Amino acid sequence: MTKKGESIQEKILRILDRNPDGLRIGQLQKLLKVSRNSVYRYLDLLEMKGSICKQPDKSYILKERIRPQTIYGFQYQAILQGLKIVGGEKWDIRNPEGKQNFKELGKITYPMMKFPDLSKDANFKKQSHHLSDIIETTLKVLQVTLPVETFKDDIRLDKDGFPDKLTNLAAIISFEGGYVLSEDVIENGFAHYYIIAGLFEMWFEHLIPPIYGGRTIVDVLKIDSEHQIVDLALYVIFDEKNPFIKS
Repeated sequence: MTKKGESIQEKILRILDRNPDGLRIGQLQKLLKVSRNSVYRYLDLLEMKGSICKQPDKSYILKERIRPQTIYGFQYQAILQGLKIVGGEKWDIRNPEGKQNFKELGKITYPMMKFPDLSKDANFKKQSHHLSDIIETTLKVLQVTLPVETFKDDIRLDKDGFPDKLTNLAAIISFEGGYVLSEDVIENGFAHYYIIAGLFEMWFEHLIPPIYGGRTIVDVLKIDSEHQIVDLALYVIFDEKNPFIKS
């Protein structure tokens, strides 16, 4: 087995872990960007290993979960669909009110996530001369705290550590996955990223303004539903002078 083949098999397992209702060949092919024959071949290998099994509806599921299920995993499907059914447009991310309601839900959830309060950490304040320090530290904390798969970040700072002068954009944090292909929640399946945006916004509000002043906003910047990729954007806004310390 080549390294590429092993990598694709690992990716199949991760994708199926994020989609506990199971996925069919065509759905996996779109996410993997490989030929249909290749998908069949790797699924056969994983089935022989006992890692996956085929269901009567011809979808594939994991025999054992990779990660423990949490409120941000399998149970999300029932919550997202339930809120939409009960609340209608108020909990539908296709309109601004629905997006904001999910974001506010994230802010309410924030105290339960047990984020460390680095704004009172004198050593952290002393070391944080550059916004990139805060963002990098944040990503490390959030990767441990949130059960979602962070796979890249794009920090938009100039050489002195300032957010983009025109847009106030400081960072883009990209995530892969979202339990979006379950038929029950396919229209609202990315709603939990608005919850995560609310969590992030609360985190940055507790961290950046006490050190530098200003205010922070976190919003969902882009959703690529075909490949299960979501970009969250961090904006840092200063009403007066930008107080970042030059490197």
